[in-house]
Amino acid sequence: MSKFKIIGLSLILLGVGMFLFGASMFSYTGTNLDPVISKLGMYSFFLWLPTIITGVLLMCYKKTVIKK
Repeated sequence: MSKFKIIGLSLILLGVGMFLFGASMFSYTGTNLDPVISKLGMYSFFLWLPTIITGVLLMCYKKTVIKK
């Protein structure tokens, strides 16, 4: 497994985790949250899709070697 596939898979898993964390912070109805946690949830909810797209592109990247 190449390092691009490993990094791509890691980014995909990170993106899924970001989506779950952002969605849970978005739907939180308990007591007041720390503002840092609230902002972290907001940014993770907005940035989960670009993270997954970057991971998929890295997994699809193939290094071409030109033989002489």
